[in-house]
Amino acid sequence: MDALHIPLKLNAAIHIGASSISLLITNEAGEQIEYLEKSTSLAHDIFSQGEITKSTIKNCVSILLGYNAILTEFGINIHDPNVRIVATNILSESSNMDIFINRLQITCGVSVKVLDDGEMTRLIYMKTRRLLLDKPAMAQHNTLVVHAGPGNTRTLYFKQGKIESYKNYRIGIYRASEEIRNLSIDETQAKRFLYDHINSQLDTLIEDFQEEDIQDIIFIGYELQLLQPKLMGSKKSQCSLSKLEKISDAVISMDDDDIVSHYTIDYHTAEALPPAIAISTCIAKALSMEKITIPGSDYEREFLNDIHLSHDSSSSFTEEVTASAWALAKKCRVNKKHAKQVTATALLLFDELEDLHRLDPQAKLLLHCASLLHECGGFIADASHHKHSQYIIQNSDIFGLSHPDIKLVALIARYHRNSPPKPSHSVYRDLDTPQQMRVSKIASLLRIADALDRSHSARAENIIIKLEPGQLNIHLTDVTDATVERIAMKSKGNLFQNIFGLEIYIHEEI
Repeated sequence: MDALHIPLKLNAAIHIGASSISLLITNEAGEQIEYLEKSTSLAHDIFSQGEITKSTIKNCVSILLGYNAILTEFGINIHDPNVRIVATNILSESSNMDIFINRLQITCGVSVKVLDDGEMTRLIYMKTRRLLLDKPAMAQHNTLVVHAGPGNTRTLYFKQGKIESYKNYRIGIYRASEEIRNLSIDETQAKRFLYDHINSQLDTLIEDFQEEDIQDIIFIGYELQLLQPKLMGSKKSQCSLSKLEKISDAVISMDDDDIVSHYTIDYHTAEALPPAIAISTCIAKALSMEKITIPGSDYEREFLNDIHLSHDSSSSFTEEVTASAWALAKKCRVNKKHAKQVTATALLLFDELEDLHRLDPQAKLLLHCASLLHECGGFIADASHHKHSQYIIQNSDIFGLSHPDIKLVALIARYHRNSPPKPSHSVYRDLDTPQQMRVSKIASLLRIADALDRSHSARAENIIIKLEPGQLNIHLTDVTDATVERIAMKSKGNLFQNIFGLEIYIHEEI
């Protein structure tokens, strides 16, 4: 067959969202082949009853079985690695989340990953980077990006295109809707009460940003971006605060039937639209923003496309993650010179020994963060500081890392000294075998890097790594006497030696 006519490989993504389940099929060039979306009541169930009802579970199963049949028609196996199925993070607030996930697994034969706050932040960051690239002027300003989600509102604050802070607030579209619905007042009164309810939740957000010179504010989210052309005009993405208030008042004055008819949307979206607009209006007003921006792009299709992209797909994202880890390290007053030297050596070891350890790029990012933070526990006490490091990292946020990833970073940092991982260690013993080996491999590289700067003087800056049968040779080109490093390596090189079966030899090369 002519190479020009070989069909491109197809990718598929399914998002089990708060109010709908969507499917996107694309080719390798990123071109859309098929897009489908069907309504569900997940958010309504979770925030009104605390669990997913049997009828909603049945509906979700039916939708996924239908999507599976469509994938089969396109020659796609739902179990292929190029198919990714994710679910909204509000599932974690449902008392029967495990039952729901297991039902999908058993009935539909699908493996579903529930998105956590770390991955949601990463996805929103990727979307925001595109927005800023499309609007160069905003990339030079102080820009606050606000994502009003079903359960929480996230903010990403950029200063001249670089992430300054990210926050998560318990102000959500469906959360607000259900709390208002529980009041003993009619529908019209309830919607008008939205403003008071939302404003009562904004104290922390206002406190976080009242001293900042915010020049632009962008609101993103499924409901807002879906209706942006009708709300603001097909050729406009920006409007004044006064116009946004008028739009919000108009939507809140409608009942659900009016919203469905006027905007040609389903009832689930109609239910979510008033609080989505009210949240945006209240935040813009609280921060005294005269102009607001709502992108006209399709939120859900971009979301489905982004979940296929790996963590290493964006160098800017990696830089933001490691900058967040470094900010935490500085708060804990780590020895900056030592932390940077250990990090540089650890990353060099990772690159030079790639054929040996066979770890993925995400493992390199975890090593990078753990290296920067490995001695942050000294902020609490020098004694057992490796355990304190684990505690600090485990109970901190690192931008763009999921909670499971942060847990791995904490373990890797913990094992930079003293005992290597043991099955009896808490947290480590809860990992499955592949993850335990992943932690051990990464930690073994960190231990070597730390041993090579045992003096905390960063003197071993120029290192040459050479692999020979049965041994790893480390040449220190600027060190005349490596006695200190050899002594340190006796206790810290054991994990690497046990895993890879290689003896470690240090050579002075002056």
